[in-house]
Amino acid sequence: MHQDNQPAGETAQDQWNKLYTIYTKQLGWEVNLIEPVKGLPDMVFATDCCLMIGGRALLSSFRYRQRQPETGHFKKWLRENGYKDLKQAENYFEGGGDNLICGQKILAGHGFRSAPEAAQELEAYFGLEVVPLKIVDPHFYHLDTSLAVLSDDTVASYLPALDQASQARLKAAIPNVIEATLEEAQGFGLNAVSDGQTIITSNESDSLLQKYRSAGFSVIGTPILEFRKSGGGVKCLTLALDHS
Repeated sequence: MHQDNQPAGETAQDQWNKLYTIYTKQLGWEVNLIEPVKGLPDMVFATDCCLMIGGRALLSSFRYRQRQPETGHFKKWLRENGYKDLKQAENYFEGGGDNLICGQKILAGHGFRSAPEAAQELEAYFGLEVVPLKIVDPHFYHLDTSLAVLSDDTVASYLPALDQASQARLKAAIPNVIEATLEEAQGFGLNAVSDGQTIITSNESDSLLQKYRSAGFSVIGTPILEFRKSGGGVKCLTLALDHS
């Protein structure tokens, strides 16, 4: 995210292609693409555009003006692809970047990008229990950089990214919490996509991948460094779509 450490375009494209191949060829998942828009480079981080549950989407209200136009483009794409139940958040709210679904709960991060009041909107819109988590480490500005949902009852987290009260709430809400070190979190291994059995994430930290395997998950590690320079990883690049 520093101007003097720019991603290498060709390498970034190669890393994106590797992830796309994992999803479509190795796992057999259906992947839909949205056309990029000139001047909106962060659109590649599709998870931030909304939170979707049961075909309903709460669209993001980005804090920074550079990203605010993204919402309109994603809203248009969603409508054109059959999603009708859409609402834009009234408070600062950055979609799947700060909000993660774990079973019948929503883990709702706030502190740097999303506002704490967004938790009330989530509860009203989706009718699910919301667990508010305050992020206090600016290096992990979105919740999905320090916390990964691995299954309906298991998460992995770099706990010091959250304040003490939020750490306690997380442990009370989720039966199994795999704790990651700072070094493991810095490798973006917590920015992960999981279907409950297989975890796809950065290949930077062997020790974190081994923790996942020891917990009973299959793991696919993939290079993602060029996107990490822009503050994102596997989860940031991936918006999980579903239909009601």
